[in-house]
Amino acid sequence: MKRKKSSMNVGYVLKTVLSTFSVLFLVGLLFSCKEDYAYVTPTYVSTAYDSSKPVEITAILPDSGGYKTPFVIKGSNFGNDLSKIKVIFNGDREAVLVSTNGETLYGIMPKQEDGFNEVVVTVDGKESKSPQTFRYVKVEQVSTVAGKSGVGGYTDGTLIDSRFGKISGIASVVGNNLIVCEGDDGRVRMVSIDDNKVSTLFSGFKLGQPAVTKDRTRVYVIQTVSPHAIYYFARENSWTSKRLTSGIANVTGQIHSCALDNDEKYLYFRDHNGKFGRVEIANPQNVEILNSNCGKVDKEISYLAFNPVENCFYLSLQNAQGIYKVSHDGQTVEDYAGFNSIGGKDGPRLEATLRNPAGITFDKSGNLYFCDSQGYTLRKISRIDGMLTTVAGQYQKSGGVDGLPLESTFNYPYVVCMDDEENFFIGERWGCVVRKFAVE
Repeated sequence: MKRKKSSMNVGYVLKTVLSTFSVLFLVGLLFSCKEDYAYVTPTYVSTAYDSSKPVEITAILPDSGGYKTPFVIKGSNFGNDLSKIKVIFNGDREAVLVSTNGETLYGIMPKQEDGFNEVVVTVDGKESKSPQTFRYVKVEQVSTVAGKSGVGGYTDGTLIDSRFGKISGIASVVGNNLIVCEGDDGRVRMVSIDDNKVSTLFSGFKLGQPAVTKDRTRVYVIQTVSPHAIYYFARENSWTSKRLTSGIANVTGQIHSCALDNDEKYLYFRDHNGKFGRVEIANPQNVEILNSNCGKVDKEISYLAFNPVENCFYLSLQNAQGIYKVSHDGQTVEDYAGFNSIGGKDGPRLEATLRNPAGITFDKSGNLYFCDSQGYTLRKISRIDGMLTTVAGQYQKSGGVDGLPLESTFNYPYVVCMDDEENFFIGERWGCVVRKFAVE
């Protein structure tokens, strides 16, 4: 059965439904017959925060749940100005707050790590740690977004009817859309999830992994082979292609990816001859080579990505079976993961084995995710303890099975990106399909 194009914005509808559900749920909590949720006409509605008194937390209700679970925090001296209040779970995950009456906070649970997590309430800079933890229950799922696993081609249309060539790049942009690059065929496609539509934006030359701005309104791509023309696609131009420059001077090696740093003034690259450099976006004739020998030169594909949490770059080299960490100025290059024998062994990052690592992305905490392409898996390296784990797929088991992450199968997962909801999208090179790894 073919999917019908919806005339409504599905993302907006879902958000509306979830918001309505959350409000109704919270109201239900207030009027529940349970004593903890019993409604009492408050006498402190207008109570403001008093900086001379401590902020206190007495209870979190419920004490467990998952992403977007409505919650209540009881205590005192929260004040009545939501703009001055933050609720942080698991160290860095900020909740969306709905309302406060001084002694009770109402909010919606953010995504966080599985397990028992610390809860901190901050009011006008003053912190209070909850005496109890919140048990977060993570739900993970792998699904197919667009295309048909193992069936390549070139067809625009609905998500299920669309067909792709070998995918070499993927980026999440505003509007619940994806920009997908098909390197060998030289095409750039738009995958509009809410509109159930795939369309072609550009066709012309071989290209790899694009770089996307922080607001997700502009995407840059570099031609893989010399002269390395640079194009960009922007929402302000209805995503039509615009050429930034016709080439990058004095760079002859293949470029398979590009990246933007926090300032977004330069477009960074690394060619397969080992040149690590950058192009000034406002003046693309200004090309700087920051390091002429960035990592081992193996004449094979490398993927570059910027980690905004650490303000540095990471570089995967397929034939070297490893990932480098590269300083922001390109001067320091160190082994970060792998560089051992070929394999799929998890463990400490420098003891683990990799099998043709390719695309890289990061979650909001700075944890690194990469496609181990010939291992047919998606893997993660924790920023905190450096442990490398397989999070989706089965080592060297090819296929297109959706479902639980470690029961799912991929067909040469090659590139990966993350959206604002921390969902991961994977482009498969041999499977010619776009997959989603949702962590909620």
